[in-house]
Amino acid sequence: MRRMTPTDQTSASDPVLARLPKTFVEGLRLTKHMRSDIARGRSIIADGQPVTAVFLISEGWAVSKMSIDTGDTQILDILGPGSFAGITRLEEMGSHDYSAIALQNVSAYRIDIDALHDISAKDETVSRWLSDTLSRQSQRTQRHLTALGQLPARGRLAFAMLRILEVAQQTGDSGLHKTIRLPMTQEEIGNMLGLTNVSISKLMSAFRKEGLIDYGRNRIVVQDANALSEICGMDPEEISDAAQDKASDDISPMSSRSA
Repeated sequence: MRRMTPTDQTSASDPVLARLPKTFVEGLRLTKHMRSDIARGRSIIADGQPVTAVFLISEGWAVSKMSIDTGDTQILDILGPGSFAGITRLEEMGSHDYSAIALQNVSAYRIDIDALHDISAKDETVSRWLSDTLSRQSQRTQRHLTALGQLPARGRLAFAMLRILEVAQQTGDSGLHKTIRLPMTQEEIGNMLGLTNVSISKLMSAFRKEGLIDYGRNRIVVQDANALSEICGMDPEEISDAAQDKASDDISPMSSRSA
């Protein structure tokens, strides 16, 4: 019987690695020793810094954000387990074009950018999977920006609730009708949606009265995902990474403010 390698042992204990192509995990020799711990509020990557490494989030929540013309910052997306921070495409990138900040204590695999490009060049299966994964992340960010530009405040909040539900499901210990321990304040949700704290408070109160969500301090329960999807006009799977998870399975896995 073959002895388990450190990579095997890490994959067995980490559900994120278990969903990834085995050749990707083994080729990069991803082990627990490659994980970095980033404290809440600290930068994982910073806009404008040279791209020397990317980070695969294993535990915890983060947000990607960028500066806008007004001098404020706009949250682009929520990054949960399985999300990459620091790369948007396989092509060479001179510097990061956004920042990623830990919403809570985050554990992430630090992957040297040259090693990532090297394994992608050598393994067509990994290259295809990684390109698809990054494309889906970029499309998800674009859908968020589209929602900001086209949806009314109510639709934007519905979109955010579905995204929060999806990230919680990635952790494997929460989901529909279950309590989600939310590491975001109402102000941060407002920043994500281009809405004031007052507007967010009123909308969340209305959603609770309608039986769509329930919430308290640092927690939220999504009670009616179908109704939320109707409000924002998007199917939950368009917002989530459900298709990405299926793709991984197929590859043999181990702005202005509204008042």
